[in-house]
Amino acid sequence: MKGPTLNFRKTPSKDNGVKQVESLARPETPPPKFVEDSNLALNVLASEKLPNYANLDLFHRAVFPLMFLAQCVAIMPLVGIRESNPRRVRFAYKSIPMFVTLIFMITTSILFLSMFTHLLKIGITAKNFVGLVFFGCVLSAYVVFIRLAKKWPAVVRIWTRTEIPFTKPPYEIPKRNLSRRVQLAALAIIGLSLGEHALYQVSAILSYTRRIQMCANITTVPSFDKYMQSNYDYVFQLLPYSPIISVLILLINGACTFVWNYMDLFIMMISKGLSYRFEQITARIRKLEHEEVCESVFIQIREHYVKMCELLEFVDSAMSNLILLSCVNNLYFVCYQLLNVFNKLRWPINYVYFWYSLLYLIGRTAFVFLTAADINEESKRGLGVLRRVSSRSWCVEVERLIFQMTTQTVALSGKKFYFLTRRLLFGMAGTIVTYELVLLQFDEPNRRKGLQPLCA
Repeated sequence: MKGPTLNFRKTPSKDNGVKQVESLARPETPPPKFVEDSNLALNVLASEKLPNYANLDLFHRAVFPLMFLAQCVAIMPLVGIRESNPRRVRFAYKSIPMFVTLIFMITTSILFLSMFTHLLKIGITAKNFVGLVFFGCVLSAYVVFIRLAKKWPAVVRIWTRTEIPFTKPPYEIPKRNLSRRVQLAALAIIGLSLGEHALYQVSAILSYTRRIQMCANITTVPSFDKYMQSNYDYVFQLLPYSPIISVLILLINGACTFVWNYMDLFIMMISKGLSYRFEQITARIRKLEHEEVCESVFIQIREHYVKMCELLEFVDSAMSNLILLSCVNNLYFVCYQLLNVFNKLRWPINYVYFWYSLLYLIGRTAFVFLTAADINEESKRGLGVLRRVSSRSWCVEVERLIFQMTTQTVALSGKKFYFLTRRLLFGMAGTIVTYELVLLQFDEPNRRKGLQPLCA
């Protein structure tokens, strides 16, 4: 791409300087008029037709299957999430998704209260407190996702309006488009989480079966009813036992596990969508490395970069509560699992589940942090090319873009307390190690006691 270049080494005449200032102050052609929808619609030029959203590489099209799957367990109660046009996505209190969300919140609250009353009877310790934290995090996640769903119609419309220029030349679609990147990563997390939950159930069932075989009478036969009363005894202290309630407990427990994992999954999807567009900006800048470029090209690139930064700020303000909750949740559960590393377990299946769960939790936390940190990394990868721009193509827009990339922190945050960058991941790892050493010293007397008698 070639065009006229600006030479800032020459001293312009007084007349030319006045003309340049006037051209910046009063554009010759008025800005195009926009037509707007009734409620936060996408701004579309009056002379253009509405784009065919179903055929574009848009974030809304990439994440809607996963968001629809989440609605099956009462997350993100939105109407019109399967529509290709993001204008049709809306939030309504009087809707079926919201009704399903309230049902799941009520049932999860029952499990939370059951666990709380049970712990008050037996006494709260650092190790049996984990169940209460789990259900508390899930309930908090439901509230956070409802608040996010209220903002999501505005978020997805502004997001689509911002990324439409990236679906057309001179920008190129990478080999792995946005939908493929988001959905492959999501399928990996969902598959691993299903494996973790399945191993938990297998470990609990086999432990119960072996205990019955070794401790009960020879005529005692393991059954579903006895397993539920033994493994979920805290629930049936508050509710009467019945097979229907038992099945519902298993379903709600599985839904809670999905919500617990979906917090990180949603942050990962958002991070993939934002870093993908910064990657396209970097690719466009690299294509111009050995060309003589006019100032208008850099003006357009910087305009798109600024719009992506504004979109990031808008998205961050909408979901920073979720990021904060997810980081606190991961920090607690990683510390809890590491606290049990030196504990003796009774059966081999218990060891298999424990180590799989620990490695999965650490891997999921690191993956989400690294995916979110890619936003910050991609936003700065064009700096090297911009600093090598020749003097013939150098202009004030290049200098402004370099300054913005260098000084601005482009990353998601947790209520602005911290930013999700690679540096934070190492800081979090150091914090975990520090807390773990302290917790292991306090837990030393319990580890010396060993296992409780099997038939106690």
